[in-house]
Amino acid sequence: MRKGLLILMALLLVGTVAVFAGGQKGGAGAKTITVGVNSENPPWIFAEEGKMTGYESDILEEFAKRAGYKIEYKSAPFATVLTGVQSGQWEIAMSSIWIKKERAEVMDFADPYYDSGIGLMTRKDGITDLSQMKGKTFGSDTGSANEAWLVDNQGKYGPYDMKSYDYWVDAALDLEAGRIDGVVVDDPIALYYIKQHPDSGLVMKIYIPGFKAGQALAFKKGSALRDEFNKIQNEMKKDGTLAAINKKWFGVEPQPDSSTVNIWGPYWPNEKPEK
Repeated sequence: MRKGLLILMALLLVGTVAVFAGGQKGGAGAKTITVGVNSENPPWIFAEEGKMTGYESDILEEFAKRAGYKIEYKSAPFATVLTGVQSGQWEIAMSSIWIKKERAEVMDFADPYYDSGIGLMTRKDGITDLSQMKGKTFGSDTGSANEAWLVDNQGKYGPYDMKSYDYWVDAALDLEAGRIDGVVVDDPIALYYIKQHPDSGLVMKIYIPGFKAGQALAFKKGSALRDEFNKIQNEMKKDGTLAAINKKWFGVEPQPDSSTVNIWGPYWPNEKPEK
């Protein structure tokens, strides 16, 4: 009985944050970097067989290999991933994070590695245009730019009901089950999900017009690690490593004008630099 109580207390102390090891190529004396992630965010970062994998994981593990670090991942809901890097719970935050002015005030961004858009994932027999949103229910992940878009566009396309999720995949499951009418989500994530679940009955054919945002890793304000990461990420752009990672996860080469192959600093949504 006492042994069982001790085990229960230990589990309670651990809490809900799961820890995953990675980047083991740094050697026994290598410094460990803690990284906060939403571990249900494929293809960017997700847990598979007890190990983190994904587009962003490939970038970070290559950085760790070249710089001589070890990586320790800590899983949390998306909103907590952001607040965790601000408070110093972890040194890096990543989970397809968009560079935004209000976020840049409280954290430092690396240069973008990808240019993302957003869209409305629906059922095949569902709505076909943003003008059909009125009176329906839409989901998004809590604290994300997708949720902000739904809030900001009530006057234009609403009124409609909104439902927030700690993990966007739960929104996709609700959509598939008919409990909501659409999910505002980063378009590459939706396309990857649909590719992996061909029998889901879901489609991504409605894109938010004119929207592009740079995705980047976020660092605690003033962290010297950001500049070290940028230096190596730029090398990865030049030598084709990032392009190879892009092809691995999406099956296509990155666009010639994309942040995946071009070196430029953080930019605000819809203010992407020209090549």
